[in-house]
Amino acid sequence: MSHILFSIALYLVFIFLFFREMYLDHKRYLEADRLGDEHILREVELFLKKVNCKE
Repeated sequence: MSHILFSIALYLVFIFLFFREMYLDHKRYLEADRLGDEHILREVELFLKKVNCKE
């Protein structure tokens, strides 16, 4: 009986770790996406400054 309880507890720990890793991975993805967007916006601003200076 104790083996079954131990197995269930271990199973629950692994499920918890799996979902925690998914959550942390999603946060890392959102941060990388935000940084990429900032880079693109910076490039667009530089381009618009160059275009406005030529006119």
